[in-house]
Amino acid sequence: MPVRPGRPSRREQIIDGAAEVLAEYGYHGSSLRHIATHVGITHPGMLHHFASKHDLLGAVIDRMEAHAQKALNRLDELSTDRDSLLQALSEVWDPCSASIQLLATLDADIVSRDHPGRYRVARLHRVHEHVLQECFAQLDRAGLLRPGVDPAFMARSTLALVLSHAMREKTVRMMQGTTHDDAPLSDVTTLVGMFLKDVPADVSTAD
Repeated sequence: MPVRPGRPSRREQIIDGAAEVLAEYGYHGSSLRHIATHVGITHPGMLHHFASKHDLLGAVIDRMEAHAQKALNRLDELSTDRDSLLQALSEVWDPCSASIQLLATLDADIVSRDHPGRYRVARLHRVHEHVLQECFAQLDRAGLLRPGVDPAFMARSTLALVLSHAMREKTVRMMQGTTHDDAPLSDVTTLVGMFLKDVPADVSTAD
């Protein structure tokens, strides 16, 4: 039966559900049955699309790599000026976004040497660092970084804070309740702002 235009295929729905479960429980804390229940299909129905949890993880990482590649393809756009970079942080590296929370969980997961996605997730981490480093390097060439700031250090520090806050949202934040107003993305933009030169306000001169 043909899939209706604009409606995700069953395979895509499974990958969506798997990404949600993996972001919450990690690879070793989830199972195909768990994911099937979350998606709302039977275990045999799941096996029709993915023969193993390893195969499903591979499909999830494929999607994560595509997300990183889109950021890489937009590199020149993301590093045009200060505002472009800060906008990119909210679009690509928001600690509260589903894609970054998934990356944070799998990034922590791969400390286990038997993790089947260990190499690919580590490489994905490096791709995000590379995109950030190139953004900062381009801003440096445009004279927009503070003197002595190293773009590679900026990239590592920024991504480390992004992933740390993504995990914090699922741990510390849950124990705080709703009375705290700390904002993860605001912390990230504050950190990046410390590396950038202050932009003087425009001063208009009367005729």
